[in-house]
Amino acid sequence: MAKLIYIAGPLFSQAERDFLIRMTDELSRATGLDPVADFFLPHRDAGDVGVVGTRVDIFSKDLMMLDEASIVVALLDGPDVDSGTAIEIGYAFAKRKKVFGLLTDFRAYSKRGEKPSKINNMVWGVCEKGQAILRSLDEVAEAVKQHIAMDKRGKL
Repeated sequence: MAKLIYIAGPLFSQAERDFLIRMTDELSRATGLDPVADFFLPHRDAGDVGVVGTRVDIFSKDLMMLDEASIVVALLDGPDVDSGTAIEIGYAFAKRKKVFGLLTDFRAYSKRGEKPSKINNMVWGVCEKGQAILRSLDEVAEAVKQHIAMDKRGKL
């Protein structure tokens, strides 16, 4: 079954993994979607290289789910966006998927309340020239909820 939302982000620490699970749970609550049936969370649903499958298996599963998803929500925090996350959102953009970025990292902002000024230009571009980069999980949840509602009304 196709997943509606692909969750992208770095998976290198327990804190990152836990936050991506929290993102999924909060987006699920906000949208009324099932956190397992409607969301693809790579480390939960495809596994880790060397633990569950081969590199080829996991890469293929991730690409298949990017193809099937309608929306990608990406955690963009860090001194630079995670390379795998950057590829996932670039791929989604090329496939004309809706991409939302969550950027809570204060290093990316020059002033409080501003759109991010210190983020890779290509990442900024695939996130609707910065318009789909949001500062809080609540903002992302509301934006995704509105996007889904507009899509159901055929306005996208």
